[in-house]
Amino acid sequence: MSAARALLRTVRAAVWRPLVVGAVVVLTMWALGMRWSSAALVALAAATVVAVVQRVDGQPEPRPAPRHHRSHDGARGEVLDLAWSMVGRDGRVGERALRRLREAGARRVARHGLDLADPDQADALRDLLGARALATLTHRTHPLPGVGDLVHALDVLERLGPTRTHPAPPQDAPEPRSPR
Repeated sequence: MSAARALLRTVRAAVWRPLVVGAVVVLTMWALGMRWSSAALVALAAATVVAVVQRVDGQPEPRPAPRHHRSHDGARGEVLDLAWSMVGRDGRVGERALRRLREAGARRVARHGLDLADPDQADALRDLLGARALATLTHRTHPLPGVGDLVHALDVLERLGPTRTHPAPPQDAPEPRSPR
């Protein structure tokens, strides 16, 4: 019995305001000289507006905070981000993905004491990366490489460890005297 009373209380709380407004509007419109049918129609519209306004929440919904993606240069996540940014069209990769692959490849190869932009180190780079990955990383003209070539280059770069396989180039000896 208490469930029925709770339901009746809820219905009464939701219905009494629109009914009162409808009754007041119909009596007012009839008193102003409107026909009963027209006054009832205006009262129904007023009761509907009251019912809708009663259900509407006055506070705006909070907006979700924007998500900021932080990428860490040289981290494993960099290679994964690059893998997700590939957009293949006709079996080819986009220029954006290829540019990011070159940047990541230059950093990974620099850990091993080599430079992708130096043509004198082409043999050492070919030994380190392989011919297919090196061709993908140094490709600058159209048609762009295929998605398979990009994936292969990503795999090769991911397999490169953080330790050097070639000795670091010798640095010049520092000056014995400070210029200051």
